Amino acid sequence: MKINLKGKPDDLIKRCETCGHCIFEDILKPDQRKIKTLDEKNPKIHIHRIVVEQLCGRQYDEVCPMKYAAMKASVDDRTAVQMAVIKNYVWDMGKRYKRHIEFSYAMKKWTKKQDLGREEKESRAKRYDDVWNRGVRKTVVDDEPIENQLLTADIIYEIIMTSAEDYERWLKMLDNLKKEHRERDEAN
Repeated sequence: MKINLKGKPDDLIKRCETCGHCIFEDILKPDQRKIKTLDEKNPKIHIHRIVVEQLCGRQYDEVCPMKYAAMKASVDDRTAVQMAVIKNYVWDMGKRYKRHIEFSYAMKKWTKKQDLGREEKESRAKRYDDVWNRGVRKTVVDDEPIENQLLTADIIYEIIMTSAEDYERWLKMLDNLKKEHRERDEAN
């Protein structure tokens, strides 16, 4: 899709005027936000549109060049969804501390090992991996094996941030759902 924007090919794509903050400004490098990137094909590994919408959550009815630029980045859905989850973490910390929280600060807290209630040192990033892996389903589309994530960024975030007891329950439930999915697949 060709999008005609005013500006030179090397000019940076900016967030929509109605958006006070854009997650893609945090995660895309300047060379990934150049207008000329919109004319490039999506790389084989890229963020899919459904994940882009989970990351942003705004401007559904408008063309947003930043979203198209995000889909041109060589970033997989797993990494992108984790960025969306950390965006929720930024928002929660901002409410708690009543101030703006930088994405980079939240990322450091996200990856820091600490006691999250399970009597072991773990990071929220490790919890993210545990939940992500339990939500992935392997399917075949057009004779091509693919992986789909059943869980949204918001659900993953809620599971990670819950109490240790509820987190354990979620993991068991997700394991059971994955097992049942596999059994249904094998029956077909």
